[in-house]
Amino acid sequence: MYQAIAQAIIKSIMADEYPTKLPTEKVLMAQYHASRNTIRKAIDVVFRHGLLRRVQGSGNFIIKQPQDTKKVLNLSIGFDQSAMVDGGPLVSKVMTFDKVTADDQLAQQGNIAVGDEVYRVVRLRYLKDVLYDLEESYFPRAVVPFLSSDSVQHSIFAFLREAYDITGSTTENYVHQVRVNAEQAALLDCPDGDKTLCLEAINYLANGTVFNFSRTFFVYPDLELYYHTENIDLQN
Repeated sequence: MYQAIAQAIIKSIMADEYPTKLPTEKVLMAQYHASRNTIRKAIDVVFRHGLLRRVQGSGNFIIKQPQDTKKVLNLSIGFDQSAMVDGGPLVSKVMTFDKVTADDQLAQQGNIAVGDEVYRVVRLRYLKDVLYDLEESYFPRAVVPFLSSDSVQHSIFAFLREAYDITGSTTENYVHQVRVNAEQAALLDCPDGDKTLCLEAINYLANGTVFNFSRTFFVYPDLELYYHTENIDLQN
């Protein structure tokens, strides 16, 4: 329940419903009909996703993004970027939806075994009719036995939560520049070998099992990156 509340709070923040700070825990408890412990767990999720600054004795303040936040990609948001992009949600156009067997390259990319069967979903995603990214996602069928055609048109992660109670525990992200191949270039309508920003991600369950891995090629104009970290004092 706290994850659904966290997602609702994040959407409210990105819709500028809380321009300065979050309401008090008491107000949020009444709004979401939840216990104080549930609200605190939800706020912790929002904080870890880089949207809050905690000030002891004063509350949870909204971290202000640059003026044009549609050009800022928050890498700290891990459970469903399609719902969390400012000005969104992103609209998906599914180019490929099928099942494939992992070869050496896919196995290495997704930290799975060669021969594992996976769902493959290739989508172009748009923000207000402007191409935002090309996403190549894979879901091992040993963990995700079924994906519907409807689910891949919308939020796959929301479908996984509702259908299988699957929620990610940790994510490994790797951001780098790559040259797109001919197939990717054709989808993105750019020259073969063109450079673009790529986010490779592997999503794990709490037991360490991979339930999703992906490569996302961002082409939205003048995109910027934001990441939230918690400082650790290595002296203690």
